[in-house]
Amino acid sequence: MTPGLALDFTQASRARVYNFFLGGKSWTEVDRETAQAVIRTSPDAPAVARENFKFAGRAAAWAVAEFGIRQVFDIGVGIVDDVPLDSVETCVHHVNPDAMVLAFDHDEVVLTHARALRPGYGAGFGGVLRGDVTDLDTIFDNPGLRHPDLAGRIDLSRPAVVVLAAVLHFVDDPAAVMAGLRERLAPGSVVVLSHATSSHIGEDRVGGMTAAYERGSSSIIFREEEAIAALADGWDLLPPGLTDVQLWSPDGTYQQEVYETVRVVGMAAVLPQAPGSEEVPHAALAS
Repeated sequence: MTPGLALDFTQASRARVYNFFLGGKSWTEVDRETAQAVIRTSPDAPAVARENFKFAGRAAAWAVAEFGIRQVFDIGVGIVDDVPLDSVETCVHHVNPDAMVLAFDHDEVVLTHARALRPGYGAGFGGVLRGDVTDLDTIFDNPGLRHPDLAGRIDLSRPAVVVLAAVLHFVDDPAAVMAGLRERLAPGSVVVLSHATSSHIGEDRVGGMTAAYERGSSSIIFREEEAIAALADGWDLLPPGLTDVQLWSPDGTYQQEVYETVRVVGMAAVLPQAPGSEEVPHAALAS
């Protein structure tokens, strides 16, 4: 988008619709109308969206603590500064205040919002960096990663946690994204992802939600659980595997209500060492 060019507020933005579901205030009337169209089909959508948001923070914080990882990339972050829930960044800093959490998004709505909140964003650091999950070079070769404030804090030769919360169901080829991450990330990296599923959800509800999103700027693709689980090919799936986001916790202690009108499932997976290479113990990742 050309600087100074006005945003189109006649069409719903998926970032603002999600903000509405999460209880934020950064949405317009057209976003509310789209959100309400989703809710008419699937009344549980706001509750599941909030559980998805909490899953992302919970899983990212666990991965940082468990594997001693000090850098987190939250890709497709959306608009979350006014959401009354702990963000990925907040959750991670609860377990490691020194961890570096960087947010990326390609949505001009999100980027404009970030620039308004933090005028220094234009320098390339301090808000949301421009990056597109379908073009991973925009993330891993991002000029913002070379900002002086990040010197010594970002090292792509070392493991990272990558968060893809409710992102891949807006992508035509999510397997290509996962393959691209395998090529770019260091062994020992952890991906945390969640995805809307059509499994055990009525076709009328899936069709209604799909039609509601098509009224806005993005289409959503509901996939069967088997297809979502297959995204972990080439990764080592971590306990508890693929499950509803409101049931995800490695020790099984987080157990919330599973809803009937919409389901989002999540998982975490670690990138293994290449065959024949020496495995790096967890403790070494923090050194």
